[in-house]
Amino acid sequence: MHKARIGRWAKAKPRKPKKNESSWDYFANQYGSITWILDGAADEGLAMFYCGNVTGGGWSCLEVDSDSDYSLDDQVEATGNEELADLFVFHGGWHQDRSWAFDQRVSSPTGEHAVIPFSDSLQKLPKPVKPERIVPFGLWLYKRVVALTKVAEKNLRELS
Repeated sequence: MHKARIGRWAKAKPRKPKKNESSWDYFANQYGSITWILDGAADEGLAMFYCGNVTGGGWSCLEVDSDSDYSLDDQVEATGNEELADLFVFHGGWHQDRSWAFDQRVSSPTGEHAVIPFSDSLQKLPKPVKPERIVPFGLWLYKRVVALTKVAEKNLRELS
């Protein structure tokens, strides 16, 4: 099911970012996706969801996909809120309210977009973030991975 995504990172070599390349663009160009699959007691206390938001894809706490094909058309139509079309959903878990999206209404001077929580029941966007206050995707991802790792490592230590 996820054959094109599995292991792509293993062949990627870190490189210096290109001029005016946002951290999201760097991630998308170098790695494309990241999916962290855990199960059993190792995932205790983590907000888990099915990868690809379907049964059988794996149980995940982190799923970032630069080729996300999440369609907002039905949500825009159901809510009548055209601003929702300005989102790019890049993180799985939307059916469990554990997803994330870029709010593309505003960008930082370096081309970054604000990361906001997303669910398929979202009806209204939060107030736009000022460009100078937007946290780069790379920093957001780093903080998220560190927080998830602390929980998973604690769980794994308790299993041994």
